[in-house]
Amino acid sequence: MRLFLFLLFSTASVFASQPTVYDVFTTQTERERFVKEKTHFIDSVISLVPNSENEKSYKSAYWASELMLSRSEKAKANLKFALVHFSTYSDSFKYAVLQNIFTLYQTEFATEIASLLALEKSEKRFALMASYLIRQDKSVVNLCVDKMKKRFPLWKDNPVLCGFKLENSIQPTLTNTQIEDLIAFRKAKKEATIFVFVHQNRDIPGYAIVQNKKGEFLKNGNDTLKIKLLARSITNFPSYLTNGNTPQGVFSVQGFSSSDNVFIGKSPTVISALPFEIAANEFCFAKNEKTEWSIDFYESFFPESWRNYAPKNMAYYAGKAGRSEIIIHGTTIDSEFYKQQPYYPFTPSMGCICTLERWDRTSGNLIESEQLRLIQALKENKIEKALMYVIEKRFNNSTLLK
Repeated sequence: MRLFLFLLFSTASVFASQPTVYDVFTTQTERERFVKEKTHFIDSVISLVPNSENEKSYKSAYWASELMLSRSEKAKANLKFALVHFSTYSDSFKYAVLQNIFTLYQTEFATEIASLLALEKSEKRFALMASYLIRQDKSVVNLCVDKMKKRFPLWKDNPVLCGFKLENSIQPTLTNTQIEDLIAFRKAKKEATIFVFVHQNRDIPGYAIVQNKKGEFLKNGNDTLKIKLLARSITNFPSYLTNGNTPQGVFSVQGFSSSDNVFIGKSPTVISALPFEIAANEFCFAKNEKTEWSIDFYESFFPESWRNYAPKNMAYYAGKAGRSEIIIHGTTIDSEFYKQQPYYPFTPSMGCICTLERWDRTSGNLIESEQLRLIQALKENKIEKALMYVIEKRFNNSTLLK
């Protein structure tokens, strides 16, 4: 109960009033034009035999098909061809092939992937291939982990393989008491904090709450301000991999920005950084101190009750593996692509935290924006820099959108 008592106290009040925002990309005419152009592009590319000369075109076509969740028998046949000739392609194209399969053909290529896994020497591709097989059949977890240890005896020195091992280990359930401890821990630091609660099943949307420097939670009227969001990548990759889901753990919020990415739109973005993405002293806003990244330094951002909760370290391994530019942003992506998905009307990104935004298809006007609510709340309360904790926990999500 103490957790919920924390959420009742605040001196900050956030109102829902938002300026009118227009984006032509969100109109029905532009939506239809985009689908028509991308569908024609995909069809034209997959009519070609994938080779070193058209890898770039194929990667763009893969991206478009993932965005729109577009499958076809012709595309499936080409992927089968690509797996047969897998060794002839560049590393980046190999990853793109696996990504497209993981995203769109979740059960069709188990035999081919298992054959490639037996010979794969790249840690990153091994982890991705093994994850594909494990997703279909949980009983092969131990076999894949054992194979990883034998194939890569120095696996503990590789952050991707550390993430793979962590992802496939039995972990304790995070308790409300531990969450309360973290809230109290951050209150004692007298620093602003964003808590992002995500479900272990990333198909289920989550939410964020904001704690100011006094330890009070920002409110919207009489209720705690709750920002609706999705921390799922379109790929649904494990979070330690490039283009994967938003990893659990602690990030450093470094301020606000804007984006010229047409899929993000005009809403300001919140810039956050992973461990290793920026210097350790910059991460904790102590620029005059000399410190280096280490797991011990990372764990200093958590209370004692979290020290043995290993899943919190995923952000550490993801950052060490090279993941970056995981921000909080709005979206102009057409939600109709995902009408049959459990996370609808949210739109997945490539690993960022994507807040809910709804657009009028006739006028192109923004009619609802969780992103603007968040930005307004942070700016009104003079919160520009903060630590952000992404926390996986099972919760009842049935009333999230009500």
